[in-house]
Parts: sequence; C-alpha cells; structure tokens
Amino acid sequence: MAEVWRICIMPDHIHLLIWVKETLPEGKHLGSIVRGFKTGCTRAWWALNPIAPIGEAMGTAAPAAVPEASPSGSAAVPEASPSGIRRPVLFQKGYHDRIINRPGMLENIKRYMAENPLRARIRQECPKLMERQLHLWIAGREYAAFGNLFLLKYPLKEQVFFHRKDAATGQPTETTEAYQQERLRLLQLAEEGTVLVTPGISKGESLIVNDALEASLPLILLQKEPIGEYWKPSQRRFYACASGRLLILAPWQNDGTSDYARFHHLNDLAKEICTATEMRIVSYSHLK
Repeated sequence: MAEVWRICIMPDHIHLLIWVKETLPEGKHLGSIVRGFKTGCTRAWWALNPIAPIGEAMGTAAPAAVPEASPSGSAAVPEASPSGIRRPVLFQKGYHDRIINRPGMLENIKRYMAENPLRARIRQECPKLMERQLHLWIAGREYAAFGNLFLLKYPLKEQVFFHRKDAATGQPTETTEAYQQERLRLLQLAEEGTVLVTPGISKGESLIVNDALEASLPLILLQKEPIGEYWKPSQRRFYACASGRLLILAPWQNDGTSDYARFHHLNDLAKEICTATEMRIVSYSHLK
C-alpha cells in the first residue's frame, strides 16, 4: 500500500520519499509505517550487535535513551529484545512529514534529497563560510546570520536601494536609464571587491541581487524571515554562502506593521551595516 521512492541517509537523520498508493486500513496511518520501519531497523541493528545491553558499547553507535513504548507513537520500540535484555534504539521519537501538494514540489524535494550529502560535506569542509549565528550584534542591533561572517569585516560596503517607482517619471524604476547606469556602477564596484548590502525587496534591488549571485560577487542580504536553528537558505543561496560570497542576515526585531514600513526598515538597516564598526557574536548557551 506504500512504496519508497527515494532514500537519503545522512550522518544523524534519514529522508524517505514515500508514495501511499492505496487507502490504509482503519487505524493505520503514516506513523504506523514509520514506526514499523524504525522497529525493523533497530532489530536488525541488534542482530548485528548481539547481547549488548544499555550501558555497553555497541559498534560505533552511541547508546540512546530507550523511550516508553507507545501504540500510536512512531518511535515505539520495545524496551527489551525478545531475550528480555534492554537495548538502545536507533531513532529518536517522532518524525517530520510534508505532503507534496503543489506542482514542482516533488522535483524540488527529489533534488534536495540528492544534493543533501554534498551540502553536508560543504558545511563540514568550509565551516567558516557556512557559519550560523543566532545572536550577532551589529551597531547595537541583534541579528541572526547564515553564511560568510567575514563579509562584515570588509572595509568597503555599498548599499543597494531603489524605490519601486521612479520619483521623476512614475515609471517602474528598473525601466529607467538612470537605473541601468546605477546598476552597472554597483556591479563594477562589487567586481572590484566592494560588498553590496541590500534586502533585495524592490524589483530594482532584486535584479542586482540576482546579478551578484550569478557572477559570484560579494553580497550581504537582509531578510524579514527569521533564521532559526534549523533554517536553511535556498539551493542557489546555499552555494553562494559556500563560495564565501554571501552572508544572510535577519534582524530579531523587524520594526513596522506594514510591508511598506518593513521595506524601509530593512533598507535603513542596510545603510547602517555599511558604516557599522561594532560587531560581535553573543552566546546565550549558559542561560537556562
């Protein structure tokens, strides 16, 4: 009734792409499938590492706490093997699922799973270029960050800021000759080593962001979406971070109740970052 389409095994988790082909029997659901998979893997592990109760080394894997068995929980694995010996389990309780429900989503997920090991290796090989900081102070404001923090230390930074419409003509800014000239000037500065700083919200700003990403130019990008412990950038921006050419910043407090107010607030922050001299990383790990 269910078919596994694709598998991606990572050092500390696993991705499964599952197609439920038929309606499952009453009382059965995706959690039943996941629980059965986890139970089967754990018992196979026990078979490879016989008579290794909790507290003793078991191959190269670290023993985990045994959860209480639950008829409905996907991680329900018996606390004891058929021999009665309590053994560790391979998986934590629970799982995260996502239903594929829109065009293009399937191909995006398949691509993400195929490239996940490469991204993990890049993070391993280039830790400073793929750094994640949840509490970064810049000019007295707190940000979360992902990417190359060294870009903040570059002495030359230039803000990219354009309104949606040209003040003189009322035309879309990106269609004017003045915009094209300024676009060329900014890209030339970036080619010479200047770091471009922008939220990339207006059309004129987003076109230059695309130019910078395409040409591997140094860029600091502000966004209104928060950066949490498990947040990841899109594929294109991920590789820009890996190449050391991109830093993504998200302010912890985004002032303004409207999109227009947030647009101006993020651009004010971009201007501030261009001239900021005080930058430090704050750790709250000692707090309970």
